[in-house]
Amino acid sequence: MIVHCPKCNELIRDEADACPCCHAEFSEADKETMRNAAAETQQKYAEEDSKKEPLDIKALIITFIEMLILCASLSVIIISYREAGSCYPAPDTRNFDLTTTIDHELTDPSSDTVFPAGTEFKVPSIYEVVSLKTEEPIGDLTVDIVKDDVRLSVSIDECGNSEELRAAYREKLERYEQEKLEYENAQKDARVGTVVICLIISAIVSLLFLLFNRSDKSLMVKITVLVIIGAVCLVNAFALSRYFAKAHAPIIYLYPEEETSVNVRLFLNGKLTSSYPSYNEDLGWTVTASPDGTLTDGSGREYNYLFWEGDLAIKPDLSHGYCVKGEDTEAFLERSLAELGLNDSEADTFIMYWLPKMEGNRYNVITFQTTAYEDAASLYITPEPDTVIRVNMLWYASPVYIDMEPQDLASINPSAREGFTVVEWGGEKYGKGLLSFIAR
Repeated sequence: MIVHCPKCNELIRDEADACPCCHAEFSEADKETMRNAAAETQQKYAEEDSKKEPLDIKALIITFIEMLILCASLSVIIISYREAGSCYPAPDTRNFDLTTTIDHELTDPSSDTVFPAGTEFKVPSIYEVVSLKTEEPIGDLTVDIVKDDVRLSVSIDECGNSEELRAAYREKLERYEQEKLEYENAQKDARVGTVVICLIISAIVSLLFLLFNRSDKSLMVKITVLVIIGAVCLVNAFALSRYFAKAHAPIIYLYPEEETSVNVRLFLNGKLTSSYPSYNEDLGWTVTASPDGTLTDGSGREYNYLFWEGDLAIKPDLSHGYCVKGEDTEAFLERSLAELGLNDSEADTFIMYWLPKMEGNRYNVITFQTTAYEDAASLYITPEPDTVIRVNMLWYASPVYIDMEPQDLASINPSAREGFTVVEWGGEKYGKGLLSFIAR
């Protein structure tokens, strides 16, 4: 132990017989004084060590869990905002109900079909040519023209009514810009509201922790972590205010009154993930439909329906619906699908797909979405159908009965099938995430 020399006050070892600095020899009394000083110093160090708190493993684990929650929340926010951006709808420039004539002869290179000057074509699409290098429009408008199952692309200047077509295209873009502006304003309002509410929640949480945990030495660290977690989860709730759903197995039936060439296009607030027969992103599906529902593609292959799946951004309406026992689900679906306009064959296919996932649950909460689904997944069909029946079921399993206001199913779809009829059914299981629950 290091002590002070009783003669010159320099630091020396307590067992020394003489001071190496002043060379004074120590008497027994001097040595006793040094030993007592060393003992006092040692006791002081021991008392200070005893006052140090041992490592709190429980607090360390809790803090680690808190940080994991924080990281997970931040990840969800990043993913949510990225998906929300990718799901913003592009301008719809592919659904026109116009006609035009071309003042020169046209030849379809794939079939060598010749169309003389003055032939009238349908115009389903108008779009700006985009530079492959800059991905920016370069000013030239291209028109898709259709005649007898043949689709060609020509410059808008080749069309006899080019000014009418340009006006129609400008009108679509103006509508898109207005919708985009409204969307951006709504996002700004949501961000301001989020900041205000986060500040209020943070202040309340901080006050509560100060009141009930004043003796905790690591209080400020824990308060900071928990306040950040609370704020992040609140922001996450706003970020997930749109529900990202998986549109499972929507299938489309076509029933024209006579054999007809039909073009079907999807406009999704999201992205297409699977289709059969293969969906052409630019042209959609073009098939020959028979009155019995048989569909034939250009190669002669026959199908019973068109199939697709996609990831959609939907904010569902859960204010009305049904809570059905698992063993009663089959009878409920048979009755409900008949009210929604599906025939026995269509309902059988629907039930065979969904019943195995539902009948083993104690209860199933079931709603049939209309506006929310149609806003996220629009169908554009040429020629225009006389009757359209769309059924989209959203459901989730529940361990307890939930009392809900029932839906008026008879009012969702037309009461009778008249003329060219299109039927689509699909659905998704509603996934209630922990962090996003309060946003739904």
